[in-house]
Amino acid sequence: MFDVGKVTLGVVWDGESVAATDISSTRPMAARVLKDKTPTQVVQIVPLLYSVCGRAQGAAASVALLAAMREESPAVATMERSIVCEAIQEHLWRLMLDWPDLLGMPQEDKLFSGWYSMLRKIGAGEAEMAAFLQEFERDALGMTAAEWLALDSYAAMQTWWRKPDNALVRPLAKLDESAQSRCNRNETRLLPPWSAAEVQQVCAGRWDAAFAARPEWLGAAAETGAWSYYADSPLLRDVWQQSGSRALTRLLARLVDMVCLASGKAEPRLSMTSPAADEGIAVVRTARGLLLHRVLLDGDKVADYSIVAPTEWNFHPAGSFAQDLCGLAEHDGGLLEYRAQIEVMSLDPCVAYEVEIRSSDA
Repeated sequence: MFDVGKVTLGVVWDGESVAATDISSTRPMAARVLKDKTPTQVVQIVPLLYSVCGRAQGAAASVALLAAMREESPAVATMERSIVCEAIQEHLWRLMLDWPDLLGMPQEDKLFSGWYSMLRKIGAGEAEMAAFLQEFERDALGMTAAEWLALDSYAAMQTWWRKPDNALVRPLAKLDESAQSRCNRNETRLLPPWSAAEVQQVCAGRWDAAFAARPEWLGAAAETGAWSYYADSPLLRDVWQQSGSRALTRLLARLVDMVCLASGKAEPRLSMTSPAADEGIAVVRTARGLLLHRVLLDGDKVADYSIVAPTEWNFHPAGSFAQDLCGLAEHDGGLLEYRAQIEVMSLDPCVAYEVEIRSSDA
């Protein structure tokens, strides 16, 4: 088995506020593992290296290689459907299991299991999304998807999540009430939801190990995820401005993404391009953010391979997690760790992680 590594999130605290963060990662670089492998081997290895969002990772590898070889495949449409279902499953997992657990609330495990299983069948082509949408509208939204997507303000959302309990309301309402979800008011720098062709223009000449480990856009870190997909949403803009909670805005953005995916309103999740012979680039809009794959072939072997996952953007040493925590006033070490966990959960790393509260005197 491959060692998939982990992210260590050090929070340096002086007893009154967060002085700094110290973020390190032991995630393996794709170039070291995949170089000199055949395309067949790459498609087998990549989902093992990145077991979370495994279908998205596998699809990105497959279409990047197709692009490099200038080949087409009818399987791309199947991959798109599978990625959509995986993204909804990931959103449901966080909203119905992980967030309730973190916030000390009952998990919605029975309903989650049913929906998760239904989405697996949809992804395999054994059922239609309309069946899931019908149940989701009834048991989660309490209205049609179109009516819910028409809610365009913080006040309208508060009215919605104050209605009688349903599967998704409680974590949102609890975060809205929680002082621990409030963070520093510095502006959030959201990564554009690039297509593969746009990635080629932005990242040309930068596909090295340093970029894969600490990616930047226009010389600085940026956040990717559902919020960045819907950056022009009046609803999300108002929720962030009025609530001051990035965690709440990110979680609500995941729900927006889920509703758009289930109702067919979302942008395509998978794109690819070949800027030159033997070079392929693939981009997947995963539940956690943009996933970038770039491969360069030499004959039937990989000459170079780069993977930039959402975790590398969001947990960049100067990225969103660091920005959320640095300067945060907190006198209680236990509450500080809880606040850090809220920020981590809202950014949702795709690898094991550990939060360490460290004394600035150490």
